[in-house]
Amino acid sequence: MKLPLADALVSLIATGCLGVYQVTKRVIDPYLSFTREGRGFRRRQQQPKTFVFFGKTLAVWRVVNFTSYVLNVLCVSIPGRIDDQMAKEMKEAQEEEKKKNKEDADADVDDEKKNDANATKKNTIRRTSKYRSLFTPAGYAFAIWGFIFTSEFVFAMRSMFFTNTKDEQFAANATGYFALANVLQSVWCFTFREWTEKPRRHWINAFVLGVEALALWSSKERVFEVNGRFALAESGFVSVPIRTHFAWILCACGINANTVLAKIGSASAQVVFAIGTAVLATSVGAYSSFYRGDAATPLVFAWALYAIYKDGGYRAPPPSDSTSSSSGDKKDKKNKDGDEKKNTEKLFNKTEECIPSEKQTKRFTDTARLCAIANLLFAAKALLSL
Repeated sequence: MKLPLADALVSLIATGCLGVYQVTKRVIDPYLSFTREGRGFRRRQQQPKTFVFFGKTLAVWRVVNFTSYVLNVLCVSIPGRIDDQMAKEMKEAQEEEKKKNKEDADADVDDEKKNDANATKKNTIRRTSKYRSLFTPAGYAFAIWGFIFTSEFVFAMRSMFFTNTKDEQFAANATGYFALANVLQSVWCFTFREWTEKPRRHWINAFVLGVEALALWSSKERVFEVNGRFALAESGFVSVPIRTHFAWILCACGINANTVLAKIGSASAQVVFAIGTAVLATSVGAYSSFYRGDAATPLVFAWALYAIYKDGGYRAPPPSDSTSSSSGDKKDKKNKDGDEKKNTEKLFNKTEECIPSEKQTKRFTDTARLCAIANLLFAAKALLSL
């Protein structure tokens, strides 16, 4: 039996992600970083590698840092990803909501019915969307990307064009894994498209984000190792952007993983996995606060988990294909799009027993809210200990 090209490519990408992480750990990171040689009073600091470009000496880590960031921005700007379709659905849902509210106002619907209609307003993606899971956050949560890209733009620009800064050593030590994270996010921009929508391939998106989260974790740990803490001299321009990026990518990994399970798993399995994801994020937030004095990581977790709570987590089966229609145009369109609908059925669990009940959903959203509050407290504790 031949392995389909897309499936083989997914396996190759997964293997490559693990391989490039090991190469970064053993070769690239030591090559780019400030290193220490010798022991005792003979110990000295070795400067990062440099090269000459048009008569000007440049540190290799500066070029790698800036180039990887530019690569990431360029790849993210290419349209056609699944999240573009999700944004389209959000926009359509908002337009439908506005139209419905206007019709209700024209029909003079009583206040109680209006409140019932507005109850779903917080669900920014349709309940019938194949991209929905219990772990789907409200749309506003993704605004954090603005802060991540802006702060990392400052980080990359300072690394490339400003020398002899107080945070230079921190930035150099962070660059190896930071560059890897940018490359992996570029890979994710390639995989997070229609060709990986089937459950047997969709897992690759969560996998790539998981390795990216590991790279960002390693990057911030390399900053921490410089003097055993996150120093005020570097936090604003180096580790805070990386810590924020790490926390959000870990959340994004959870979102992708829960989306896969929503397509293939039972309702109870989805609830258990979603609760486990929230607890895992909270555990990482606690570790970051108590053992690293890191407020940024639990603060991002609080932001994401509260957005998940606000979304509500509710799902519903897609509309039945058996809906009758007297319109000839609609019948033609149905026949024309038959293959597409069959593919959609394979991507989404339509049976009622595979959709978490309101009681199960509320159990998870209550857990998400508690985890958000806990992470907020962890962040406050880290801030007070500065």
